[in-house]
This record gives sequence, C-alpha cells and structure tokens, in this order.
Amino acid sequence: MPSARPPADLVRAAEAYLAEEQPDDGPLWQPLTGGRTNRLWQVGQKVVKLYDPAQETPLFPNDPGAEFSAMTTLCDAGLAPRPVARITGEFGVALIYHYLQGATGHGDMAALARMLHRVHSAPPPPGLRRLPGGSREILAQTDALMTLLPKPHAGLAELRKRLNTRDEIAPGPSVLIHADPVSANIVTTDPGPMLIDWQCPALGDPCEDLAIILSPSMQRAYGALLDPAQAAELLSAYPDAESCRRYQRLAPFYHVRMAAYAQWSLENGRATGAEGVEEDLDAARKALTDGA
Repeated sequence: MPSARPPADLVRAAEAYLAEEQPDDGPLWQPLTGGRTNRLWQVGQKVVKLYDPAQETPLFPNDPGAEFSAMTTLCDAGLAPRPVARITGEFGVALIYHYLQGATGHGDMAALARMLHRVHSAPPPPGLRRLPGGSREILAQTDALMTLLPKPHAGLAELRKRLNTRDEIAPGPSVLIHADPVSANIVTTDPGPMLIDWQCPALGDPCEDLAIILSPSMQRAYGALLDPAQAAELLSAYPDAESCRRYQRLAPFYHVRMAAYAQWSLENGRATGAEGVEEDLDAARKALTDGA
C-alpha cells in the first residue's frame, strides 16, 4: 500500500493554493478513503488528488485534464465540486478542488435519477472521448475484455454467445456522461446529490451511467448493493422515458460486459471475489428472460 503521507514535493507545490487552510504549524493532510484509483487528502476545506496513471483500466480512463475540464464546466450548476488548480511536478499530476460536505452512497434514488438527467442535459466540455453505443459496439467492448482474460469463463462465454441471437439495438443520443457513477462517487449534499471523481467523463448514451449504477459487480465493489425496488425507482424517476426503455433492452448486453470487466478485475487483483461476476451474469440471464 502507498504511504498515507503526501509526497513532500506535492505539499510544497500545493502550498500556495492551500494558504487559507494553513494553521500556524502547517496544514493537516488527512487521507481520504473510498477511491480505488488515486490518492486523496482533505486539507481544510479542499481536497488534493494525486493521480496514479498505472491505475487506468480497460473501461475507466484516469485523465486529470478531463476531470479538471468537467469540474470547471459543471461546478456552477451544482453538478461537480469547484476546482482550484491542476498542478504538476516530479510527483506527477494533482488536482486541488473544494471539499464536498456530505455522505457518500446512492442516497435517494429519485434525487439521484434527476441529478443524472441534469448531467446528461448539460453542455459538455470540449475534447471528451466518445464511448461505444448500441448493442453491436457494447458487444465489441465485451469481446475486447474477454481477450484480456487468461482463460475462458464458461458462463460468460455462454451468455456472450446468446447475445448474438438478439436483434441489434441502435445507439442512443451522445450526451455528457460521468461514466463512473458508483456509490463512492455520489455525495449527498444539502442542495442534493452531486458527483465527484470526474476522471473518465465522456460523450455517450445516458444508458451508460444507468448501467454502471445498476451493475451488481460495481455495487459490490463499493459495498453498496441495491435491492430491486431501488433499481426500479431509479428507472421510474429518470426523466427521459425513452432512455429507460432503451436501457432495459440493452441491459443484458451491459450486464455481460460488466461481468467480463469484473472477471478482468478479479484476474488483475482489483477485486477479491467472484460474486460480482456471477451476479452480473445472473442479471443478464434475468434481463434476457424478461425481454424474451
């Protein structure tokens, strides 16, 4: 595990931006937990986030420039924390932004659905990557993940084969999406829920964000499993009914893709158990049966 202490050169580089946070004996850097990719410290009412480029994964980039741009674009709308500075040095790249006071977790599902729709309706910052959309491109993502596995997974291979028999589903609209709205990245503030960890935003189908929230393996990774009533509430409260209908048709494709990602995570030490893989596969089977 990396040291909880911030690198000395990062502390020196950040000092100018943390001046108002400094007591007489210097600021206290308090490590923050919850993230699985980068190192974070709370310093007074600000956060210092040090990026680890080695933690980028096949589905989730780790782009400090994209995060800074997304925060800058969305903070005035109350959809992201307010950024302070992006700094570089021998330590790498770090972002300083204002700390959000509140509990992390899914919280009120209806409020979460409305907040997601506000994100999806917001003007996107320039230069965002584009995500695959529609059943054909999601299958291609799944196939690419499966080629990274050291050995075949029987249940995954069987369900991937079944998806070949489904009618093709066209891509939806291309809008701003967070792309990683897991429970640890949702903060319930006084005005309402807000998203943090914007290091992999994209242009894509709003179904992508719904799929990440509703993936059992992603829920399990952060210890926040949803029950069926909560999942149903998210979809019923999301203001765009057409996107919800499209998500329900795409659900088996998303669940199989996320099972492949969960298996990759297990093989690469990012997960400790296979429960999430099997739960996403079970969710795919159910979605295939319900949609038959």
